[in-house]
Amino acid sequence: MLTEKSDVYSFGILIMEIITGRSPVDFTRPQGEVHLVEWLKAMVGNRKAEEVIDPKLPVMPASKALKRVLLVALRCVDPDATKRPKMGHVIHMLEADDLLFGDERRITKEPLDLHSGDRQMNHNATKL
Repeated sequence: MLTEKSDVYSFGILIMEIITGRSPVDFTRPQGEVHLVEWLKAMVGNRKAEEVIDPKLPVMPASKALKRVLLVALRCVDPDATKRPKMGHVIHMLEADDLLFGDERRITKEPLDLHSGDRQMNHNATKL
């Protein structure tokens, strides 16, 4: 039976497939690497997250972003479905503002002026 929790599980598997370039089950792999979820858990647990990246990715992710995405994926595939996050929470954990830009976005939230490339002045600041 399909549920939101099964959809979250599937999304976690999809993230793992994208990052690693591997199938969820691959019997051509050595023992211990056949099942993607178990292999990835072991690699992350042994602090080898950088070694799971598909070398065919056009751009290598930043270490912090990679670890965060992998941890989100692992939460999505928790064997206990009640411990899996809701999809809205997954999206929140993966939001680009937090994941890609870090402190840069926290310092200023002013919109970009796409025509000049400069940040527009904050409307409230101009009143000071």
